[in-house]
Amino acid sequence: MKSKTMLLVIPVPFLKKENQLFVESQACNGLDRWADNFDSVIVAAPTIPEELAQERKTMTWCDTSNLVNLNQLELIPLPWAYSIPKFIYCYTSVRSLLGKLIALSDYLQFGIGGLWGDWAAVAALEAHKQGRGYAIHTDRVQYNVVIESSKESNLKNKIKARVVAFLMEKYHQSIIKNCALGLWHGQDCYSAYRSFCKNSYLIHNIHLKPKDGISEIEIAEKIKNTKNDSKLRICYAGRIVPMKAPLDWVKAIGRAKEQGVDLQATWLGDGILFNEMQEMIKKLGLNSCIELAGFESNRDNLLDKIKKSHIMLFTHITKESPRCLIESLICGTPIIGYESEYAKDLVKEFGGGIFVQMKDWRQLGDLLLSLWENKEQLSQLIQEAGNNGKRFNDKAVFFERSNLIKQHL
Repeated sequence: MKSKTMLLVIPVPFLKKENQLFVESQACNGLDRWADNFDSVIVAAPTIPEELAQERKTMTWCDTSNLVNLNQLELIPLPWAYSIPKFIYCYTSVRSLLGKLIALSDYLQFGIGGLWGDWAAVAALEAHKQGRGYAIHTDRVQYNVVIESSKESNLKNKIKARVVAFLMEKYHQSIIKNCALGLWHGQDCYSAYRSFCKNSYLIHNIHLKPKDGISEIEIAEKIKNTKNDSKLRICYAGRIVPMKAPLDWVKAIGRAKEQGVDLQATWLGDGILFNEMQEMIKKLGLNSCIELAGFESNRDNLLDKIKKSHIMLFTHITKESPRCLIESLICGTPIIGYESEYAKDLVKEFGGGIFVQMKDWRQLGDLLLSLWENKEQLSQLIQEAGNNGKRFNDKAVFFERSNLIKQHL
C-alpha cells in the first residue's frame, strides 16, 4: 500500500541556530502526534529571527532532532515575512515551493492566522488553484483579536487595526469557503466560521497526556484541603497582553479583597503589560496577595501550581480558545471568568466553571466572594472540573482530527 503524506503549514515558527532547527515545545509534541497518525508529514513554517526569538521569553524551544518520529517528518523552513515589503519580495518563490509540496502530498492542512506573512493562507490559495481539497485549522478569530487588542491604543492605531481586521476577515472567509474541511478549536471559532464551510467540526487542541491529569485520590485530597483552607487560592497561566485583560484580573481580585476575601493569587506568565500590571497591583495595595511569578518553562511545575489552586481566574476579551482553560480542567481546577462561547462549551455538559458578563470585573470580584463563602459549591466545582478534564489528552484529540482529515480529503 502506498504511504500517505500530509502537508502541514503552520504559523508556529521554527528557530534556526547553528544549522539546527528548533520549534516551540508544545508544537514539538504536536508534530510527533501527527506522525502517529500519518505515514509521513511535511511541516512548513516561518523561521523566526534569532534576536526576535530571544525577546519572546514565554516560548520554550525544543530541538527537532529530539522528535520521537523524526524519520517520518520533513521540516521546511519558510521566510519570516510579517512586513508588507518582505512578504511581497518572498511571495512568488514561497508560493512556488508550496505548490510543489502540495503536489507531493495526499492530505493538506493549513493553520491560518494572519494577513501578510501567513504562508498557510498562501498555501490554501495555491491548493485551490490546483483543484485540491484542503483542511483549515485555527484556534482564534484573528480579526476580532486585532480589533479588541487595539481598543486602548491611539486613534491612528485603532484605524489601522480596523482596516487590517476588515481585510483579514474577508480574506479568511474566502479561504474557508473554498476548503473541504474546517477544524475549529473552540466554540467561538466554530460559531464564527462554520457557516462558510459545509464540513465544519468543533475540535480541541491540547498537548497534555493522560498521566498529566489529576487523579481521583488527588481530587479527594484537594476537596478536603479546600474545605479546611482559610485562603482562596487563585491562578492564571498565560501571557500578560491586552487580549487577556490582566488589569481587569487585578481589579476583580482587588474588589474581592475589599469585601474581605482572604486570597492568594498568582499569574504565571510574562508580556508587554507586565510593568503596568505591577504598577496597578502596587497602587491597589495588593502586593501581599498577588504574585507575578513570570514565565514557568517547566511543564510539571506549571501543572502542579494549577492543581494546587482552587480557581483559575481568567479575563479573556477576544474570540480565542486558550488551552489554559482545558489544562485547568485537567488539573481539577474550576475555570472562573468572563463568559465566552468557548468557555461555556467546555463546561456545558460536565461542569467545572462559572462565568460573568465580559469586562464586568466587579461582578467577577463578587463571584470570588461568593465562592470563598460557599466552600461546598467550590468543592463541587472542583469535582466537576476533575471529571470534565478526563476527556482531554493529546493522543485522543490528534487521533480524532486525523480521522476527520482522512474522511474528508
